[in-house]
Amino acid sequence: MIRLSFNAAKPVYLLGCGGHGRVVLDALRAAGITVHGIIDGALPRGERVEGVAVVGADDYLAQLDPRATAVCIGVGVMPGKPRRAQLFASCANEGFQLIDVIHPSAIISPRHTFGVGVQVLAGAVVQPAVSVGDNVIINTRASIDHDCILENDVMIGPGAIVCGEVRIGAGAYVGAGAVILPGVQIGRDATIGAGSIVTRDIVQGTTVTGNPAAARTSGGQPHA
Repeated sequence: MIRLSFNAAKPVYLLGCGGHGRVVLDALRAAGITVHGIIDGALPRGERVEGVAVVGADDYLAQLDPRATAVCIGVGVMPGKPRRAQLFASCANEGFQLIDVIHPSAIISPRHTFGVGVQVLAGAVVQPAVSVGDNVIINTRASIDHDCILENDVMIGPGAIVCGEVRIGAGAYVGAGAVILPGVQIGRDATIGAGSIVTRDIVQGTTVTGNPAAARTSGGQPHA
């Protein structure tokens, strides 16, 4: 499925091109979207990533006309690091057009609702009646089953399975290979460790790991 949600006449810039950014760049190209340049202060200006030039850092972005420019966030997400959400909010406030990227190999039900700047990467599945907020990543081969709600700034890691009627609060992080069972509620800014099996609701801001997933104390033992 290819979802072009922007004015193709606008040049598209990729903001950040580390590991996640390179995956996003590949998905953009697979979807037929040409990337005009990469903006990343950690890379030398003039370097080329997969043939696309690094044109500068944040100061270059500040020189662009937001009304005539589309951007895609290539910065990844790690728990407790809000850089991606902050960059998304800043670009939205400035008036840049924030585009989605949907890899053509993703399987997405026609009955879905997506916000702005959604990224659905290679092999992911989104089933009917799923609602996805702004700036959400559904990573490689992740699966979102029917009637789920993913609020703004959620990150679903590679291979994670979100069963039906799950709600995931804003800013939550679901690690690679985690499984969330049907009807579970995940609080905002919670972190689900990689490979965890979540069988019950998770409180806002909590980090859980294991099978069944449980919060950990400072001594490494699960809470009762």
